[in-house]
Amino acid sequence: MSAQFGTPTLAKVALGKLILSIREEAGLTPTEVADALGIYPETLRRWERGLIAPASIKLEALAKAIRATPEQLGRMNTLSLAARQRGMFEGNNVPPNSRAFYESEATASLIRSIGLEFLPGLLQTQAYQRAVQDAQLPTDDERAADLRELRTRRQTIIFGRTPLPQTHFLIGKAALLYLDDYPAVRDGQIERLLEVDALPGCEVRVVSGFHAAMSGAFTILSLPDTKPLVYVEALDGGRYLEGAVVSDFEAAWKAVRETQSVTIKEALG
Repeated sequence: MSAQFGTPTLAKVALGKLILSIREEAGLTPTEVADALGIYPETLRRWERGLIAPASIKLEALAKAIRATPEQLGRMNTLSLAARQRGMFEGNNVPPNSRAFYESEATASLIRSIGLEFLPGLLQTQAYQRAVQDAQLPTDDERAADLRELRTRRQTIIFGRTPLPQTHFLIGKAALLYLDDYPAVRDGQIERLLEVDALPGCEVRVVSGFHAAMSGAFTILSLPDTKPLVYVEALDGGRYLEGAVVSDFEAAWKAVRETQSVTIKEALG
């Protein structure tokens, strides 16, 4: 798959946005297009949200229904082919809202992640993950185990790549202070932070006071041949952002990293 699509999930998202923009430009409603294709309007909405990709045999009819140009149909076909490839994070154990983030993270050349009260997933030990799960809303044991396995798989993929991607982490003081209340977790987690900080192209810094990113945690991903993407974390798994707003997150990241943080070694004394 071409690097410009990043991952199959991102290809689905790009295809959905293209379908939506063409339909809206033609002044057509979802119901009008769905009726022309003999499908449910919700199916079209799922295509446009990038949740699923239309089957290749439907693309030509879809293009005709939304009045796409031959060039736009060609773009739709290209994205459809990329979307049908199997991603690294397919399966029922992967939260749908997080799939685009995990697949993008796995192919990113630069990962910039800030966690304020909660250490970024790529830095967490298994013991830390279990302690955090115990404090969160209850979930069944099988689901909890799936989520731990998923986080470990992300770490294995990222830190097993050759060469390593650049990974830069900013963590809040609170994330470190909370460790003092969990002595069975603390030493191993601190060792993990120092271990990652020592890897080529990786760094872990600690926020030193009031800072430009106090409004919440986020991750900026730079993929080959694409503009950076941002994932803002939330209880529902977060949201994916792109476009001009990304520059605001990059500016906040730069301010915190360059003037409002210290190295993990300095923070630990």
